[in-house]
Amino acid sequence: MATKKKMLQAAAGNAGGEALDITDVFSTYLYTGNGSTQTITNDIDLAGEGGLVWVKNRGTGNATWHYLFDTERNAGLYSNSTSAEFSATGFLNSFNSNGFELGGTVLLTESGKDFASWTFRKAPKFFDVVTYTGTGSARTISHSLNTTPGLIICKPTSGSGQWAVWHRSNGNNNVLYLNLNYSNSFSNTVWNNTAPTSTVFSVGASAAGNESGVEYVAYLFAHNDGDGEFGPDGDQDMIKCGSYTGNGSSMALRLTWGLNRSGCWLRTLLA
Repeated sequence: MATKKKMLQAAAGNAGGEALDITDVFSTYLYTGNGSTQTITNDIDLAGEGGLVWVKNRGTGNATWHYLFDTERNAGLYSNSTSAEFSATGFLNSFNSNGFELGGTVLLTESGKDFASWTFRKAPKFFDVVTYTGTGSARTISHSLNTTPGLIICKPTSGSGQWAVWHRSNGNNNVLYLNLNYSNSFSNTVWNNTAPTSTVFSVGASAAGNESGVEYVAYLFAHNDGDGEFGPDGDQDMIKCGSYTGNGSSMALRLTWGLNRSGCWLRTLLA
């Protein structure tokens, strides 16, 4: 393996310079609530590396919301609501070196109820979490993906507001909203009609992503296309952000992952 690539892996991978594997940075973990404080051990180092935890009650008849917690804020968000962030106290107690600890709220640990959790660790060419304060003027926001994002999800945290979504297949003058069932909305301002790069993404003078004095969080997902640096030899792709056009009938498909408009992660088959 080339010396340059080994150095990159040492900077972005595990201790000892080993390339990261999917189990180092992503986990789907199902659990049953115990009615009290509950430790989730999924072997993801959130305390040292940072990232995002997404939790949902999946039991039949349990129409509870989606709860999101990231290591950049001591607060939570609902992916299906425009509400401002709420205190994480009683919801998520800590981010650990091998997972996380939930508080005793019945919303996340109700006894006997089934829950799903998704954990994304921050890592180059995979995922990043960025917080910033809006200025009301077009600007760029730095990120640490070290590659062009495939998907960006942005939310005001200090006040109410929509979950704005940029996708690589959607163009720079269009926006989707994660918490709504709208089709594409035309906008030259949300993303400032500018494509993101491997170091920054752009926001315009829009309340969806850059209102003056408002605090924001952005979740950035990479898109590997033959340029991933994961797996045993540090040369495998690990995340893709794709799209497809429905034909109203059955389709020949391949396995991938994505988000639906209600904020659920779906294991989907795409053409």
